[in-house]
Amino acid sequence: MNNKYSIADKYFILWAFFIPISSWVIDPTIKGSLISYLLAFLSPLIIICFQKNIAKKYFLDMIEIILVLLLFALISQLANAIYNISLYGTLLVNPGDFDNKIFRNSLITQNMYLIPVILTFLYVKYLYKPSWDKWIIYGGLVFVLYGFYKWLGFLITGADIDFLTNRTFGDSDTVLYQYQGIMLAGMSLQRFQSLTGEPSMFAFTMLPYFIFAIHRKANNIIIIIMGLSILLSVSSTAYLGLVIYVVYMTLISKKKKNFFYLIIGLIVSCLILYMIFSEYIDVIMDMVIFNKMDSVSGMTRSNDFWGDINYFMELDIMHSLFGIGFGYIRSSNLFTTLLVNTGIIGVLSFSYFYLKDFSLKAQNFIKQGNNSIILVLFVISMVAVPEFSYLSFWIFLAISKNNNIRQY
Repeated sequence: MNNKYSIADKYFILWAFFIPISSWVIDPTIKGSLISYLLAFLSPLIIICFQKNIAKKYFLDMIEIILVLLLFALISQLANAIYNISLYGTLLVNPGDFDNKIFRNSLITQNMYLIPVILTFLYVKYLYKPSWDKWIIYGGLVFVLYGFYKWLGFLITGADIDFLTNRTFGDSDTVLYQYQGIMLAGMSLQRFQSLTGEPSMFAFTMLPYFIFAIHRKANNIIIIIMGLSILLSVSSTAYLGLVIYVVYMTLISKKKKNFFYLIIGLIVSCLILYMIFSEYIDVIMDMVIFNKMDSVSGMTRSNDFWGDINYFMELDIMHSLFGIGFGYIRSSNLFTTLLVNTGIIGVLSFSYFYLKDFSLKAQNFIKQGNNSIILVLFVISMVAVPEFSYLSFWIFLAISKNNNIRQY
C-alpha cells in the first residue's frame, strides 16, 4: 500500500479528529459552528484544487441530492398552501408560531444542517482509502479519552471539569450540558458522554467507531477502551445497538457453532457476575430498562410516537405522501420525524438510500463490519434518535458506498 498521503488525505485526517464532536463549537452564539462543519464547508475547495478527476461526478451527485431535497420541499409547501392543515399538537422545531405553515424558518435552518452532511458524505464516498481507517479510529479514540477525563474528573472531584463544551441549544444561551448520573455503591457516577452533551448521543456516536475498530482489527486496548465507554454511558441506545450487532454477526457467521458457544459463555459469565454483583447490576438495570418504562422520559417518548402517528393518520393524501416540510417537527425518533416531515415517500426514499448497500451475505470481515454499522445506526436512529446531522452517521455509510470497499 502506498503510505504517501495526498493533500486530500491529509485534509480528512485533520477532519477525522473533529467529526465525533458535537458540543464544542467555534462561536457559542452560532449553534452550528462545529469545527467539523467548517471543514465540511471548505472541502469542495479540496476537490476543485486537488481532485479534479472526480470533480464532475462529485458535483453532479451534489446537484442530484439538492434537487431531490428541493423537490420534497416544494411539494410539501404546495400541499401546505392547498390544504388547511393545523400544526397545533405537533412537536415543532420552532414552537413559538403555530399559524405560519408555509416556508417556516425551520424549513430553511434544518435544511442548512444538511449541507455539511452532504459535503462530508460525498467527500468520503469519492476519496476514502483504507489508509484512512487508522485515523478514523484515532479520531474516535481521542473523543473517548476526553470522555474518560470528564468521567474520572467527576468521580474524583464531584464536579464537571469539562472545559471545552460550549454549545448552546434551543432559543436560550444555556450551554448544552445535561448532567445525568447514577448512584452505585454509594458513589455518584457521571454517565459517559464526552463531547456530545448527552449519554444516548454519545452511544449513538461511538457505536459505529467501536464496530469499525473491531472489523479493522485495531489494537485490542483501543477496542476495549471504546467498548467500556459505551457501557459506561448506561444508555438503552447503547445496549440496543450492541444487541443488534451481536445478533447480526451471529446470523451471518459461517461459524455459527462457535458463535453459539460464545453466546452461551457470555450468558453464563453474566449470570456469575450477577450473582456476585447483583446489588449494583440491579441499579443499572433499573435505570436503563425498568425505570425507563415508567419514567417521564419513557412516557414522553411513547406519547411523542403515538402523537405523531395519530397526526399523520389525519393528513390528506398529498401530505401523507410528501409530508408537511422537512424540519417542521422533531420527535424523539427519526421514523416519525421523517414520516410527518417528508411523508411515506420520504421515509421509503431515506430507507432505500441508507440500506441500499446493506447485505446479509457479506463475504469478508470488513464488509460484515460495514453492514453491521449501517444496520445498527439505521435501527437505533429510527426508534430512539432523531438526529440526522451527526457526521459520524454519514461517514460510515459513505465508506460502504466507496469503490475501494466494493472491490473487497
